[in-house]
Amino acid sequence: MKAINVYCIGELQQTLDEALPGTFERLGYRQSFRLVDTRLAIGYSIAGVAALSFVLDKKFQFSQVLGYQQLLVTAYAVLSLVLWYFTKYVEKGVTYEGLKSNGEKIVVKTRFEKNEPVYLVKFAKEGTSELETRLAANQVFNEAGYLQTDLLFEWLKAQLETFGSKKQQ
Repeated sequence: MKAINVYCIGELQQTLDEALPGTFERLGYRQSFRLVDTRLAIGYSIAGVAALSFVLDKKFQFSQVLGYQQLLVTAYAVLSLVLWYFTKYVEKGVTYEGLKSNGEKIVVKTRFEKNEPVYLVKFAKEGTSELETRLAANQVFNEAGYLQTDLLFEWLKAQLETFGSKKQQ
């Protein structure tokens, strides 16, 4: 792992987001790619519609395929709208989605507030409330800019234990 500029919010977020799957794996979770797979399927469908439109345009006269082109343009617009809706309202900034062997599902959303080196993390387990917590970047990065994965692991473990105890109350 390379050192990062701890004064750059973008690098902090990217490094922490990339460390989540490995850290959650140590906690017994297996990453789910359901949202990514859905987004890819919609995106590839859009590309397929565009490619088909291109092929029809090159192989046939315009008047021969006008009806098909209108359908393809409509399909392209609808799929683009579906992708926008999916990204904005279904994914909603989800950074990690994982499953435990007992079927417990966790969804993690992360973000940084503008110009503050504080990682805002929201945990949600299926059928329960959410827990939003804050992690100061200097708690898990050393002075040289290296992520201390053991400290991140301990912090996440403590947050999940807190979340579990709040859920039981």
